[in-house]
Amino acid sequence: MGKSVAQLQILGRVLCHPLTLAVVSLAGVFAAGRAEHEWLSVPFSLALVAALAGLLFLASGRLVFSVYLAWMGIAFITVVSAIKFRMKGFSLHFYDTVFVSRDPEVYRFLLGSYLHLIAPVVVALVLGITAAILLFRIDRKIGWPVSARVLVMAALVVLVPLTFPAEASKDRYFYYMQGRHMSAFFVSLLDLHNLIVESGFEKRLQAVAPQPPFADAVDCGDRSNLPDVFFVLSESQSDPGYFPQVGNGAGFLQRFAPGAGTPHPMQVETFGGGTWITNLSLMTGLSATDFGWRSPYLTITLQDKVAGALPEVLARCGYRTVVMTPMNFSFVNEGPFLKSIGFETVLDIKDIAAPFYHLRDIFYYQAAEAFIARHRKEDGRPLFLEIQTMFPHSPYEGRMEPELKVEGEPFSGDFQANEYLRRMAVARGDFQHFLDKREADAGERGAVVLEFGDHQSSATKPFVDAIAGDDALATPGSLAYRTFYTLTTFNHPLRHPMPDLAPLDVGFLSASLLDAAGLPMSPVMADLVRLRDRCGGRFHGCKYRAEVDAHLRRRVDSGLLHLFPEAAPLHALAPLQSVDAR
Repeated sequence: MGKSVAQLQILGRVLCHPLTLAVVSLAGVFAAGRAEHEWLSVPFSLALVAALAGLLFLASGRLVFSVYLAWMGIAFITVVSAIKFRMKGFSLHFYDTVFVSRDPEVYRFLLGSYLHLIAPVVVALVLGITAAILLFRIDRKIGWPVSARVLVMAALVVLVPLTFPAEASKDRYFYYMQGRHMSAFFVSLLDLHNLIVESGFEKRLQAVAPQPPFADAVDCGDRSNLPDVFFVLSESQSDPGYFPQVGNGAGFLQRFAPGAGTPHPMQVETFGGGTWITNLSLMTGLSATDFGWRSPYLTITLQDKVAGALPEVLARCGYRTVVMTPMNFSFVNEGPFLKSIGFETVLDIKDIAAPFYHLRDIFYYQAAEAFIARHRKEDGRPLFLEIQTMFPHSPYEGRMEPELKVEGEPFSGDFQANEYLRRMAVARGDFQHFLDKREADAGERGAVVLEFGDHQSSATKPFVDAIAGDDALATPGSLAYRTFYTLTTFNHPLRHPMPDLAPLDVGFLSASLLDAAGLPMSPVMADLVRLRDRCGGRFHGCKYRAEVDAHLRRRVDSGLLHLFPEAAPLHALAPLQSVDAR
């Protein structure tokens, strides 16, 4: 026992030596450069460490303890932010503690899928707390009066605003997408005022002149000829043909799903994760990027604030609207949000009896087939069903369903990239099986199958960086946000082809489908088609942005979008009379 105490005392003297403290701090400076990916924001990051150390010094009077604990505290936040960025392409934000941290389903998903990343962080946290306790006991107060410590803290705190990065003063949304792991969380604290103050986007729409409301009607066309409509959310899929680094990447999508329609480039607004962001834009005809840093939380903030969305349009013409998700109903509040925009039924992980979140896609398609069979027996309405899949989702450290081998392996020399592409090939084979079922089941009613990639995988980031540069995530129109969609029809010819726009922003996809396939069309969707052509397929980045804002303001004035208190009351979701019934 005495020997252990002596060893701790020696270690304590070494750690408390000014030279050791200087070496550790110097290492921290260089680590900050790596964590921030460039040196322009490093002074701000170091000022944060200094300010925290000053605060701890004021409270404890222990200089060495304060410096070490400041480094450890900032390092912990940096690691968490880096992990989130790796998974979602978006740094740690204060809103994660306000919204997402209160969702128990998020914890279940993270622990089930990313325990290998979480466990080391938890171990490091425990070790850090233990080290902090030991340092507190070893380090001695230096005897400075409180007044002196207050002055030191004040001087260090002043450095924070003086070194604040200019790029974070403009549009902070893109700051969180640049990999500023050390500083992003603290920069996000400036967004706190948006909890009670309207953002610039809402203010801009308020400044737009009032617009004539959209007609409260839906053109259902020939109700006797409405096909079943299926949306397939192909999880984490992009077109490998975009990346020359992938061997045989050209034609990959069609090689493993030859019955699918031709892939068309599509632009989404999230990378590496955030499926619900893409799905929200698809269903509502909104750009998540318009809402800036709030885009990951829109399923929470826009619940009961959007009317006239795709499922409501179809429901008004007699469709049964259903979405099947591999997650729990309450995960990131997507279930309640989807119900609020017109989905009659949300089938979650419990409803489809899935044993886990992350299964091969054939499981979800089989669950869909079982539901479709029940629907045929119980309900005569045409069906709108979205199926969310999961197999190609990260992590890729292990080989899922290892017995499954696909033609062309290995696709990449990198293990994780190869595993991602292998899963994607398997998933596309499962999608082809679903298409075969739809062809056999189409009957006289016919079927329309729209498939889309919700975002790229984190495994493609090295490919993207090599082609588009390290700052690709900070550029909404970059390759990092390029996925695809396919359209396949059975016994239901298209009225005209989908638009020849490469890429098409996801916010225009649903309206484009309704238009091309001759499906029920509302005035809002028709105006989105007009806007799509005017903007060349770009939504947030449209060069005629004033026309986009006028469209959004018109939705506000029609009671279809409630973004500020003065907006017209939101329309109820109760079915209203369609054009052909009047």
